[in-house]
Order: sequence, then structure tokens, then C-alpha cells
Amino acid sequence: MKTQPRFLICVIGIMGITFVSSRAFADDKVDFEKQILPILKSKCFKCHTDKDDKGAAKKPKGGLLLITPEGIKKGGKEDGDKVVIPGKSTDSTLIKSIVLPESDEKAMPPEGKGDRVTKEDQDLIKKWIDGGADFGAWKGGAK
Repeated sequence: MKTQPRFLICVIGIMGITFVSSRAFADDKVDFEKQILPILKSKCFKCHTDKDDKGAAKKPKGGLLLITPEGIKKGGKEDGDKVVIPGKSTDSTLIKSIVLPESDEKAMPPEGKGDRVTKEDQDLIKKWIDGGADFGAWKGGAK
């Protein structure tokens, strides 16, 4: 009968560890505005906005507008690409294009158009997409 209290303590301990670790994963959610948007602004907005540096209207490269959630969800003209497929980073064009070698013609940003997305930022974008690609309260804008 002395084993019952030990067993109960073990079960309660395991439940506590499980609760704490599941909370840690929930709190580890990627925040689009704080973590992903700055990457897009520095690496992608130069070519994938609807205004130039002076505020004049322009066509985004490949028809891909990355400055609104709707533009990101819609994708570009080419091959009916889906820039972001929530839960499926490996199928998302955004990931496919940023992990390609710089010499590949589909690599983004293109050679000579800016610094590549770091491996750390690639992993963060993958995590955001695999986590559901939630935009939070962000409604868009190139600010």
C-alpha cells in the first residue's frame, strides 16, 4: 500500500511537466508582425510592393504583392503559385524560393537585388507557416 502515494506523486509530476511543456510550445508561437514582417520588409518589399521609394504606383514583380495578407494569400501570376500554404511550408513558394541557391533563376531575392534570407530567418518563416501562417492583427501596409 505504500506504493500508492508514490505512484500518485509520479502521476501528478508527469501531468505537471506535460502542462508546463505544452504551455512552452504554445508560447513559442511565431508573431507575424514582430518576427516575419521585418524579414519581408528588408528582403522582399523592394520588389513586391505597389509603390516605389517615392510613393509612385508601380507593378509588383511577378504580380506578387507582399504588403497585405490578401496579397500574400493570393500569390503571384506564375504557375498559380501559392506563396504561403498554412501548415505546409515545404509546399509554399515563399520557402521554395528563399532556400534556392543564389545562382538559381527562381531564387529570391534575385542575385544582385539584396542580401539572401538567413538560415535562421528561413527556419522562422517555416515555423510560422507550419504553425498556420497567422497574420494576427496585421492588415497590411509597407510602413
